This record gives sequence, C-alpha cells and structure tokens, in this order.
Amino acid sequence: MARRGTARERILSAAEEIVVNEGVSSLTFDKVAEVTGLSKGGILYHFASKDALVRAMVERFVYRFETGLSGIEGEDEEPHGRYTRAYVKATMGGAASTGDQYDRLGASITAALSNFPDLLEIVHQQNIRCQAAVETDGLDPVEATIIRLAIEGMWMAEVFNVMHLDPAMKQAVIDRLIARTRPAGAPAP
Repeated sequence: MARRGTARERILSAAEEIVVNEGVSSLTFDKVAEVTGLSKGGILYHFASKDALVRAMVERFVYRFETGLSGIEGEDEEPHGRYTRAYVKATMGGAASTGDQYDRLGASITAALSNFPDLLEIVHQQNIRCQAAVETDGLDPVEATIIRLAIEGMWMAEVFNVMHLDPAMKQAVIDRLIARTRPAGAPAP
C-alpha cells in the first residue's frame, strides 16, 4: 500500500492503523514493514524499539488533540469559557484532527497504556495542562471541571462501548455543557 509523507509519518500512520484494526498486541515491526513497504531496518532506523514506536504514537495522539483544540479555541470570539468550549468540541470530534478514527485510536492507546506505564506520564502531563487551562478559563473552576469530567466520561463510555447515547440526546448534552460555559443571558453563536 503506497503512502505519502516522511518515512517516520508513514510508519506512525501504519502503526496506528494496525493498532486500531487489530490491537496493540498485533503491532510488530514486521507488520509495519508490510503495511508501509519499508524494510524492517528502515523502521528500526526511526524507532529503536516497539516501546519507542508506541511512545511516538502516544505523543502524536496528544499533539493532535491539543492542535485540534487550539484551532477550535482560536475560532471562538468570546473569551469567557473559550477553552472549555473548545475542549468539549474537540473531545467530541469537532476538530479536523479528532473524530471517529481518532477515537478508535484513543481507545486502543488508552487500553495499551496499562502495558506501557511509563507512557502514562505523557497523558498525565497533557491532563495537567488541560486542567490548568480549564481552571483559568474565566469560569468557576469547579463548574469548568465538572464540564470537563462530564465530556471525558461521555467520550470514555462511547469509545469503550459501555454506553452510546441516542444522537439527539448526545447533542443535547453537548449543547447543555457548552451553554454552561457562557455568561448568563449570553446568546449562543
């Protein structure tokens, strides 16, 4: 299968595809070589170990979320609650860098973190940054945290197939959470 981009990006994309479709236990350099058309040595040139490859995948996953969130935040003209609104939207696939494939990868990576406990630190640091931003977003910090936890819970329930809301109810919950980020009486955009 021919792919575009740098060899490193091709490797990461192939690894993500494997993890999403078959799980992290199926991720091998041989399989990545098969998908990318690169030699195993070529893959080892970029990633010295499976741990290094999984680390790069987690870092890229975090980067995509933060980039998508930043883009949504930059489009919002109302500063009060801007970050929290963007967080809700990005978590629910509202950014170009998030969505169904991203969610499936997120579920696979989240499940795999138990096999790579040192990688939890990457996600932990992202959560520290996000929580600090939510708490200084111009909203009551407790209210903003409740909104963040609610949207995280909904995301987790969906990606792990624990619960799927009716689409109308899901949108109503998202809309209500976003409404809670706006000053009382402020019109929705």
